[in-house]
Amino acid sequence: MQTTQSQKELAIETHSIQADEFAERYKTPATDAYGSCFNYSRKRLDVWLKRYLPERGDGLRLLDVGCGTGDHMARYRARGFEVAGVDGSEKMLEHARANNPGVEIHRADVEMIPFPDASFDFVVCIEVLRYLPDARPCIQEIARVLKPGGVSLVTAAPLLNLNGYWLVNRAANAVRIGDLVRLKQFFATSSELRREFEAAGFEKPAIHGVYFGPINWIERLAPRALPRLLKSWERLDASVSDAPLLREFSNMFLVYGVKRR
Repeated sequence: MQTTQSQKELAIETHSIQADEFAERYKTPATDAYGSCFNYSRKRLDVWLKRYLPERGDGLRLLDVGCGTGDHMARYRARGFEVAGVDGSEKMLEHARANNPGVEIHRADVEMIPFPDASFDFVVCIEVLRYLPDARPCIQEIARVLKPGGVSLVTAAPLLNLNGYWLVNRAANAVRIGDLVRLKQFFATSSELRREFEAAGFEKPAIHGVYFGPINWIERLAPRALPRLLKSWERLDASVSDAPLLREFSNMFLVYGVKRR
């Protein structure tokens, strides 16, 4: 059985291999939002991030935990935020530094963030928890570096998502299935996430469903039909993905938390 440390190391190694691919993916979402499930997921996520982040960040400090290629940092930097980033992959950080010259960026474990207590007004953490066997140390570190009243915006993978990805991921780790990456991922329910964020010091964290439906399978089985289907689906998606009885089945959670004062 793999240890917790080896799971993290494997995730970092896998993302290092994929760094150039992610850099290319991030070039297209704004211009081709319906061209792939990745682009669409980022479009839907941006709707929620815009809801919780101020349009201008002048004088506000924002940390990107698991910053990857640094595209989110570059976007918020352009809006006036004073940004910083951490990631475990040096290959990812090559892109992040190129996208954010002069910005403080560290190679670091997301469970040991190299910044002092109460350093930031906002922390974003996109698609990191799904690679951690135990998300609690990372959540606690996010709380530690936030100022009292500071805001965290963190994504997680829903256990019951309609793609059935929990089952697919476990099967892909047992036997090779096509081109699916053999990297174990970790899933959660909204109640589990709420307990973990409250225990870390966040007030009444809100869990949102970001986007809905088994669209990843459509991309694999009928890729040419995907853009048309996503365009027609998006209005309904926006209305149902965060419905109280349905968000548990969405493809991505966003956890909004405010650190206790």
